[in-house]
Amino acid sequence: MPRSLPLTWALRAAALLAVAVTATACAKSVDPSARSDRQAWDAMYPAVLDAVQAVDPGIEPKESGGGHTACHPTDFIGDSMDESEVIGSASITLHASPSDQRSPAELAREVVTGMERKGWEGPGLDGISAVNGQVSVSLKMPGSGAATVSASHERPTEAPAFNRLTVSLSTECLRNSDWHG
Repeated sequence: MPRSLPLTWALRAAALLAVAVTATACAKSVDPSARSDRQAWDAMYPAVLDAVQAVDPGIEPKESGGGHTACHPTDFIGDSMDESEVIGSASITLHASPSDQRSPAELAREVVTGMERKGWEGPGLDGISAVNGQVSVSLKMPGSGAATVSASHERPTEAPAFNRLTVSLSTECLRNSDWHG
């Protein structure tokens, strides 16, 4: 009677085959020549920062890096994150001078116009309007990411009223330039 291959060897062979196929597929999914997250930030961030700073040159905006998150929840084994591709996020906030009399919509229009001059795709000036005193406008930079420009009038109880302008940025799912896996 011929002796059958033990089940453990069959399982090991199947697991090895699965690892080889998955590793090959993963290697092909991250094209080393594809745009990286760093290239996207280099294309997006300076234009946005310049546009925000131009709104009120006397006030320095607050920059907050949100970091990045993996696009793919787990690696092929399922026990750790695969950060070969990531989505990055950051924000730039400006509290305009209390003496600034422009409306939130006017501030947002200025930022959107500055961003559109630098390659961002937005709604144009006709697509920006306030709803209950707040403005929110979405823009895209193809191949890099997206931004949301928000503006509102703030009325703190113990300080003069002011306009707050925030641009939230996020990259597309791109190759992580810091990943060496």
